[in-house]
Amino acid sequence: MPGARALRAEPRAVSYLVDVLSHTADGMVAIDTGGCILGWNAAAEGLFGYGAPQVIGRPCNEVLAFEDRCGNAVCDGECALHGVSRGDGNWVVPTREVLGRAESGRRLWLSLTTVLVPPAAGERCSRIHLMREVGVTPELEVAILERLAQPKRGEVDSSVIDQLTPRERDVLRLLAEGLGTQEIADRLFVSSATARNHVQHILNKLNVHSRLEAVALALRNQI
Repeated sequence: MPGARALRAEPRAVSYLVDVLSHTADGMVAIDTGGCILGWNAAAEGLFGYGAPQVIGRPCNEVLAFEDRCGNAVCDGECALHGVSRGDGNWVVPTREVLGRAESGRRLWLSLTTVLVPPAAGERCSRIHLMREVGVTPELEVAILERLAQPKRGEVDSSVIDQLTPRERDVLRLLAEGLGTQEIADRLFVSSATARNHVQHILNKLNVHSRLEAVALALRNQI
């Protein structure tokens, strides 16, 4: 696995905890005591599109740049998550939802859990982020609501939806869940190119110009 190979590049410098969590299905990003990325697993690469060699050693805030749903930064050089135990022995920061951005520019709505690593002699890792995509981004929520508020096109919508193949309907349902191309490919056990082709065929058949419009149309017709 690409993420694991990157971690094994410095076996003496990476903790056992980081090595174990690198194999999780969630995106895992390990941060060192200086705020730089020292661990990046295959799931993180799938989410953000960056390979481990592109991010290892870079300041985490430059790569992750997390924001809340209002656009306020929650990840910067003085990261609030770069802390210590609150004094009660709890080393897990409460899970929160944040906005991230993939290399392609696609916005990611993520469920983020942070594990703070207790300081120890020779331990470089200070915290580990575990994340996965959840639902749709706030932008998509707004676009869907706006589209659903528009006058219905009646029979036209239904007849257009009927043109989709069973597989294209599956892809459209996954788009409505907020999944990106790679996530759809993984879910359906196809290549990313095949998933991308399915999406393009859906846009063409529905006569829409974006995935947002396709999702709104799908929700209106309860596909």
